[in-house]
Amino acid sequence: LGNLVGSVGLAYLVFSSGALAPASVATAKAMATAKTTLAFWPAVFRGILCNWLVCMGIWQATAAKDIVSKAIAIWLPISAFVTMGFEHSVANMFFLPMGIFQGAEVSWSAVFLNNLLPVSIGNAIAG
Repeated sequence: LGNLVGSVGLAYLVFSSGALAPASVATAKAMATAKTTLAFWPAVFRGILCNWLVCMGIWQATAAKDIVSKAIAIWLPISAFVTMGFEHSVANMFFLPMGIFQGAEVSWSAVFLNNLLPVSIGNAIAG
């Protein structure tokens, strides 16, 4: 619940600041629409794959001895999940409300039922 409240609050602050360029607003809206129109099972599978990479980053960072190695160890798998379009529920708790605040044609029920529920299941399966 804390992640959700904090993420929605931060998304609202960013929206209220007017800091996003028009291209970023369009991206936020497109992301929210795309993420809430995924079918259930692909969303679960993307959640599994995403959290597997997140856990890989945590393990690698834990094994690293210095701060630079820890940063690289985390950066590589996180960059991979973003690049491959995998789904992380906590990241989506920010991106989906940001899209809604920017005017995406997405309902809050779609956020919870079409994305956060299946993605959270997938994230939990992967650890």
